[in-house]
Amino acid sequence: MFPLFLGRTDIWQLCGTFFFSLSLYYLFLKFFSEGKEKIGIWAGILLRVWFLFTPVFLSEDTFRFLWDGLLVSEGLSPYSELPIHVNLGFNQGLEKELLSKMNSPKYYSVYPPILQVLFLVPVFFLKRGLSIFWAISIWKGILILFELGILYVFSKRKKEEGSGNFLKYWLHPLVLWEGIGNGHPEPILFFFLFLGILSWEKGKVLGASLLYLASILTKILPLLALPFLFFYWCRRSTARKVLLFFGVSLFVFGSVLVWFLFSEMGAKILEEHWRKGIGVYFTLFEFHGGFYYLLKNLIRLTWYPYSTGIVLGILSIVTICFYSFRISKIQTNNKTVFLLIVWIHLCGIYYLFSSTVHPWYFLPILAASVFTKTIWPSVASGIWILSYSTYSSFPFYDRDWVLVLEYSLVLGTFFLENFLLLKHGRS
Repeated sequence: MFPLFLGRTDIWQLCGTFFFSLSLYYLFLKFFSEGKEKIGIWAGILLRVWFLFTPVFLSEDTFRFLWDGLLVSEGLSPYSELPIHVNLGFNQGLEKELLSKMNSPKYYSVYPPILQVLFLVPVFFLKRGLSIFWAISIWKGILILFELGILYVFSKRKKEEGSGNFLKYWLHPLVLWEGIGNGHPEPILFFFLFLGILSWEKGKVLGASLLYLASILTKILPLLALPFLFFYWCRRSTARKVLLFFGVSLFVFGSVLVWFLFSEMGAKILEEHWRKGIGVYFTLFEFHGGFYYLLKNLIRLTWYPYSTGIVLGILSIVTICFYSFRISKIQTNNKTVFLLIVWIHLCGIYYLFSSTVHPWYFLPILAASVFTKTIWPSVASGIWILSYSTYSSFPFYDRDWVLVLEYSLVLGTFFLENFLLLKHGRS
């Protein structure tokens, strides 16, 4: 009943409801889930149907989804038109409502093409008189279809391997709240990514590549895996193929870079999107980035106090490349579990150095942890609801005690399972 009467500013009621739901979730998994998967599946379906008819209560992203869909339906690019500068002439009341409720009217869209296409589905009905509420419900319905796809793939995988409790993902309160409840598209991302991993394990390289590309065109997060895929391929290819790849890549990316840097149009596009597009994510947006805040306080008195995002971006790339190089040499028969573990660790590195870590960011790694023994994604998914304490007062600010609690529990769990338990297992 929480979405009907309360919102993210009601932090204690929010956390109380969430942790109560989380307790029921763990009790069911511990004592009642074995041999009763069908009950859990139907419970998850019914809960998703319930959230289909509730208002979004933690995020305003869905209003931007509808706005982008309106732009695309009118033949306009959401990557080149700022919402505050556009007058669609469609329905003034509806446009004003979307603009007043979205959280980024002064910035270009950052949502990739596949999402833009899917946004057209609820917008089709919106333009024919449907209200914003019901258009969002249609968007949630699309997410449910992809989640049913994930459920099907999970259940099929379990039958083949005999391992993995997919109810760990299917019934998690964060998945229900942030996925269907607030319309975040992470389930679509993981659907394509997981199918791509399974295709790669079966030797279907072309299919795996297309599905991986689809995941990138849904959310750019899977780009994190590119260094790993590159090193993995290099270790298993001939020197001639590697040199040819380097030559072609240098020519293609070098040409694009030269165009962006030295052509008037390219430089203008790059500058605009750095100031009002994807660049603001690395320079302006801040939300529960623990390491980001530490470094920001250390360098705020230097000659370039706003360089924190850039510095951490470089550190993130270097760390991801180093980890990818080291892990790519491992040979394993179970490629799916191996790739899911790599995915979890790559996302973990990225989140560690990121300035913005929202609760729904953990959905793709929580789903990946179903078939691994990795614990920390479950801890992060369980504790990060406290990040909404930022909105409990105005002006909004992140509370230090919440940051310390979140990062202590997650990092403590990570080091426990990767060093202490691993060391104990080897002794």
